[in-house]
Amino acid sequence: MGVSGERRIVWRREDAPTLETCVVHLDRREAEGVVAGMIGSEAIALRWRVGWDEAWRTRRAQIERLEPRGTETVLLADAAGVWHDSAGAHLTALDGCLDVDIGATPFTNTLAIRRLALAVGGSAELRVAYVAVPALTVAPAAQRYTRLAADRYRYEGLFRGFAGELLVDAEGLVRVYEGTFTRVEAP
Repeated sequence: MGVSGERRIVWRREDAPTLETCVVHLDRREAEGVVAGMIGSEAIALRWRVGWDEAWRTRRAQIERLEPRGTETVLLADAAGVWHDSAGAHLTALDGCLDVDIGATPFTNTLAIRRLALAVGGSAELRVAYVAVPALTVAPAAQRYTRLAADRYRYEGLFRGFAGELLVDAEGLVRVYEGTFTRVEAP
């Protein structure tokens, strides 16, 4: 771990040529990352920032397209899962979602993993505010996490019929997201 609870992570995407750099500030309860590469046939660069409360509930998410420039999504949430956009408009479709899931980063899986604090063998179904990339559209999405071992989870994106295993470190940060992301470790 870095200074004051800071972690610097690089993820390589396995199913698309992208790289991500991420800085997690555990003491400030915020993380930020930059993702660049190709998603589908589209070149993309985006920056994201997420903040959470002491119970690991998402309180703020900001996602900005750097290339092509011009698209930004800002989401604000309270502890009860009531969401608003940056203009203060209530996003009623997201009511009850306690987590955000940004499709371009495995960091947002950490929010649900830490918040749920499942025992080995435990499972939970939840609704998240899912941010699709590259469009940056937001919609509620059903997911399930099952803790298989101290460092392994089965993640199911019920909204899209996807399932895969996540290997995490002691802080719940993804090391391997089966077939999707791999953390680049220092030699």
